[in-house]
Amino acid sequence: MIVKSLDVSGFRNIEKVKLAFSDTFNFISGRNAQGKTNILEAVHFFSLGRSFRTRHTDEVIRFGEESAILRLTGGSDAGVDFRIDIGLERSGRIRVSVNGKRLGGMSEIIGIMPSVIFTPEDIMIASGPPRGRRTYIDYTAAQVSPAFLGDLKSYRKILKHRNALLRSVVDTGRDRGELGEWTEMLAGKGGSVVRGRLEIMRELRERASMLFSEMLPGGEELRLEYVCSYDAAGSGDAEALGAALERVREEERRRGYTLAGPHYDDLKIYIGDNELRKYGSQGRKRLVAIVLRLSQAATIMTRRAERPVVLLDDIISELDMETASRVKELLSDKYQSFITSPRARDLEGIPENASLFRVEAGRFTKMQWSDFHNL
Repeated sequence: MIVKSLDVSGFRNIEKVKLAFSDTFNFISGRNAQGKTNILEAVHFFSLGRSFRTRHTDEVIRFGEESAILRLTGGSDAGVDFRIDIGLERSGRIRVSVNGKRLGGMSEIIGIMPSVIFTPEDIMIASGPPRGRRTYIDYTAAQVSPAFLGDLKSYRKILKHRNALLRSVVDTGRDRGELGEWTEMLAGKGGSVVRGRLEIMRELRERASMLFSEMLPGGEELRLEYVCSYDAAGSGDAEALGAALERVREEERRRGYTLAGPHYDDLKIYIGDNELRKYGSQGRKRLVAIVLRLSQAATIMTRRAERPVVLLDDIISELDMETASRVKELLSDKYQSFITSPRARDLEGIPENASLFRVEAGRFTKMQWSDFHNL
């Protein structure tokens, strides 16, 4: 997948800009708070249908403006060109179209343009709460399987409705008869979600182990283990979830929310015999986070026969020179990449056919190599 051009107006601190990109590397430099991340956020909007920085759409609209407009033109690896248009309004209204055809909502563009984004916060995948690790698995699976995405969305809707019923039990003291029906639906969709996660984990586990060995040859082994919270056997099927929900039945009616399901599952990460979250250094956690993202990109590429666009937000400057060089080498052979950095010296190792941009206060200037070397 290649992003050919991007038109943006009224987005974050960007008044209006039109950029054409290299199909290999695109390097964006500038001081902090000038707009480097904003352009990656705009590109990523076309992949996930929302920002990776906020769930509040009005926050991405430029101060003083009532709307933001984004247009992306791209091409698939099979040679099919496409155009996606997105209009965001402060009122909450959203307009989205593909090749001029109006769609029903933002969720309909998920999967058209796969992408993987690296941010400094990715270290939380290794060291933070389980939700971040579940999101990592779910995002990967959703990019390659429309069926999984449908199961996940259904599960979340059922869970929300079931929690509302349980709160009603707490408030009124009366058990509503329909709760049993929603419990059965939750068990069915929950089992489907776990099956989808386990399927994608088989690929992520193998690739992550291989990439970690490449990054640290001769070091200890990286292992990923999916932990199903309600099924010690690890299958996570509907019957196991149904049994778990029966066991917590009375406690749920006291607390007012669902106490079993894949929304409590986790991904354990080990280096050798040590769990990374508990015993790993910050440097190891950062390295593993990068390995997980590279594994995500490779899995998406293999399963879809389509390269994801890779977005790196101030990641290179966080790495030691050897690791940074290895990451750029791994990317250069496979993906179109967008790299932001406040340091011009992070250009080292980037191919000469890269496109280089400088940003100041939301204004982008295309640069020559000599311009950067003089910074």
